[in-house]
Amino acid sequence: MSYEISIPIAIAVVAFFIADDESLIAKLAMHKSVHIEDKTSIRDRLAQLGKDSEEAYENFRLAQMSFVALGQVIVSALFLFQFLTFAAFILLSSLSAVGVILGMEKNLSNRCAVRMNDIEREFPALIEMLTLAVGAGESPVSALHMISTRATGFLSLEFARAIEDIEKGISFSSALDSLSRRVNSTEIRRFVDSLIISISRGTPMVETLTHSVNESRNQERVRLLTAAGKSEVSMMIPVVFLILPISILFALFPSITNLNLFGG
Repeated sequence: MSYEISIPIAIAVVAFFIADDESLIAKLAMHKSVHIEDKTSIRDRLAQLGKDSEEAYENFRLAQMSFVALGQVIVSALFLFQFLTFAAFILLSSLSAVGVILGMEKNLSNRCAVRMNDIEREFPALIEMLTLAVGAGESPVSALHMISTRATGFLSLEFARAIEDIEKGISFSSALDSLSRRVNSTEIRRFVDSLIISISRGTPMVETLTHSVNESRNQERVRLLTAAGKSEVSMMIPVVFLILPISILFALFPSITNLNLFGG
């Protein structure tokens, strides 16, 4: 495309958006972007991060569409000023849009995974604190409230949200069930189920909590051993592919040099 064509097209596009005084195009794009069907569980992942409102979902979709639009503007500018061919323009436009969408969703998944790991690391210590408080005569609600105000971390924030639900009139069992659904952790789900069963059947809660503490400690030990095994394998990579070949070269170099001298 020559400059005689590309420059008028660029001017016409800019004039078209300037003529849109009421921003109807932008409003339509925003409306369509926030009402995209949630096929990749964006809402569930945002809820795991504590952002379970509809506004958080809309903001995420708007951020996606904004970065996609920015990428399209850059690629279109490169095409209009003859830095790209038409085939490269189509390819880069598609790749930039798909890359932005998948990249932001991957980043969201990584944030959820990091938060989940932090919660599961915090879980044994907080449950042990809960066991000690209940064993000392505190009620489960007051023990949760004490932990939520004195502890730090993601799980203590979830405990604080559960206390807020209870203060709004929701039952203790329902608040715990909502907590486990938000966190979406198998270990915490198992703990909440055992605690709800203990409350409904009237069994001693201290025994249930003690069993949960032992189980969580065992799970933490398994995670540490798994992480240690992976680290050991990772440490072998530079040894096998870097240090060992260099050591072999240092050992063989004098012999190879002497053989070359004798051969000469």
